[in-house]
Amino acid sequence: MTYRQPKHFVKTPPAWFWTSIFLFSISGTFYLGLHPELIGQWWGYLVGFNVAFSLIAAYYIYTDVNRLKQDIGHDIVGSKFTWTFIKIVPILVIVPVLSFYMFSFQTIQDNVADSEKTFDMFSKNFIQQVDGLYEGVQAVRNERYTQQTERLLTLITSFGDFKKDAENYQASMQIFLEGLIDKGWACQITLLDEAENVIAKTAEVSNCLAVEDQPLPGTQPRTINEDSSTNVIQVKMSTRYLTRSADKNFFVVDAVYAADPGLLGFLSQVEAFTQRTKNIEFDLNTSITQKRFMIDFSSTVLLAVLSALMLVFRMIEKLMKPLNNLSLATREIAKGNYDVRIEQTKDSEDVKLLIDQFNIMSSQIKTSKEGLDTHNLYLETILKYSYGVIALDQHKNIRLINPVIGKMFDIKDEQSFVGGSCAQISKQHNQLSPLFSLTSSNFKTHESEWNAELELSLVDRHLLLSCQGSVLESHGKTLGYVIIVKDISKLHRAQKKAAWGEVAVRMAHEIKNPLTPILLSAQRLRNRFMDSLQDQDLEVIDKTTNTIIDQVKSMDLMVSAFADYANTPQIERKLTNLNTIINQSIALYDEQDGLMIGFDLSNDMPDMLLDSSSLSRVLINLVKNSAESTADRAVTVNIATQYMSDKHLVQLTITDDGEGFNEEVLDKVFEPYVTTKVKGSGLGMAIVQNIIEQHDGRIYASNVEPHGAKITIEFDYQP
Repeated sequence: MTYRQPKHFVKTPPAWFWTSIFLFSISGTFYLGLHPELIGQWWGYLVGFNVAFSLIAAYYIYTDVNRLKQDIGHDIVGSKFTWTFIKIVPILVIVPVLSFYMFSFQTIQDNVADSEKTFDMFSKNFIQQVDGLYEGVQAVRNERYTQQTERLLTLITSFGDFKKDAENYQASMQIFLEGLIDKGWACQITLLDEAENVIAKTAEVSNCLAVEDQPLPGTQPRTINEDSSTNVIQVKMSTRYLTRSADKNFFVVDAVYAADPGLLGFLSQVEAFTQRTKNIEFDLNTSITQKRFMIDFSSTVLLAVLSALMLVFRMIEKLMKPLNNLSLATREIAKGNYDVRIEQTKDSEDVKLLIDQFNIMSSQIKTSKEGLDTHNLYLETILKYSYGVIALDQHKNIRLINPVIGKMFDIKDEQSFVGGSCAQISKQHNQLSPLFSLTSSNFKTHESEWNAELELSLVDRHLLLSCQGSVLESHGKTLGYVIIVKDISKLHRAQKKAAWGEVAVRMAHEIKNPLTPILLSAQRLRNRFMDSLQDQDLEVIDKTTNTIIDQVKSMDLMVSAFADYANTPQIERKLTNLNTIINQSIALYDEQDGLMIGFDLSNDMPDMLLDSSSLSRVLINLVKNSAESTADRAVTVNIATQYMSDKHLVQLTITDDGEGFNEEVLDKVFEPYVTTKVKGSGLGMAIVQNIIEQHDGRIYASNVEPHGAKITIEFDYQP
């Protein structure tokens, strides 16, 4: 297996791409800052460029963040570090960039404020100068027409004073005014008294009409009005203006002059210009700086931040991908996959040496593991089919317990004790306490090796165990302990069987030879003296010879039993069903008094290679023993079969409610000449065991509560 860099659904641009985008944007902003005249033409293009790539960067950041969250959910190595770093980077980037942005923005704003202030001062001074120019020109004009009107008023008042008592005063004043018009003093003259009554008035000229016809204010002895459309100037002046006193009797002259068109036009332009300068406002901040350059600058800063985030994503991804591959490869090695390798790519150059060393390590581990697996396979095979093994660590906690232990001691969950102590096994299986007490006491003596034999009574069997222990040491340091347990019960039985067989053969040979002459001698004595003797002699001969004959027959039966035990015939196994053998054998006891037989036979019992005759003998013998187990009541016998497919085992149990086995002989019930019956050779159970062992089976004896016996027979079965 070779690990390569993972492919993402969304292919993100490389780091150099975002670097180029950022440099292009900042260069454009910098260039426009140096050439303000280009801002109006190019600012929109720069903003569009910044916004477009900012949206693209935001999209890729969104996809990267979603992918990162998924990686965190899958416990991808480096994802949490990346997420933490990504949360810190915006602060590291945004804070200085924002500080720079605010500083730059404030600097520009200050410059703009200074420009506004300078412009305001310039505008104010300029307007004042223009106003002064306008007022000066207007004052010159007003002074000119005021002086003209003063001279005109002086002439009129002088002439009026001369003619005021004449009867034709008004006519004289009319003629005098007409004369002034003819001489060019004005284009229209009106003479009024203090009540604004017209004393005399020249003819009206179409192009020289009065601008307004309002009376002269009492507090204002002179007014000047102009009409730029007709180019006329109207001056109203009372004699109070000349005398500088509030006379009750005075004249008012209303003179209309044809103004100089050039002067009047100049004054109009100056006035219009003055009004325009007053309405000028400083618009540079909103029109250029804020709306253009600041937008460019702001979008550039935004693009810079997003580009920095993209660069961080790419750089961390480049670093974390190889590390993630290393993590995944390490997990595979931890699972036992030693073929894993990591492919070198250009993105993994930063950890190239680490990946090379990992690949070398993986190859070495694979080589070592292959050798170790072979060695372990040999060892496991030996442990599985030979001895029971329990391995302890230096603290005497169980590190290994092989299946032979579970099978030997009928422990169904032996692997559940791994990691615990031997005391936990003793607590759940009290019958094993002697075994672990023996091992504990021997290890406490600090002997490196020890051997011992132990007899152990389980619920339904008696075991003779050979126990060995060894301390694992290295450089004087204890690394652990090993306990090896071997069931030598079968070997012990075989040795006893061989010994008893030899005894039986010798007994049969030594005893049977003299039995025949003894029997013949007794019969000859009966034949010789039974007809000739009488009374007491006859009774003695009859009783004596009968006793000899009966004992010889009994001894002959015993010798025959010895011969049967010593010369167990070879079985002939054929494919048959155990339930069928049971039904055929137990049919003989259907109507026997004092015996009730029940059946619990499995329906899924498979056919096996069995010797029907010898197994029938076994069944008859066992049922007979159950029937004879008590004499004062009826006995109930239950025969059950069971097929345990998970254990590849066929089990036959015969249970009765008799008196059960004597506790003193329970562990020796299958040994020859062991019996509690008044009559019997004590070889029946031994012969039964021989037959079962010829079938490669196992037989166990136990008692049941509250009373009764149980025989369990097990056969291995491979489908």
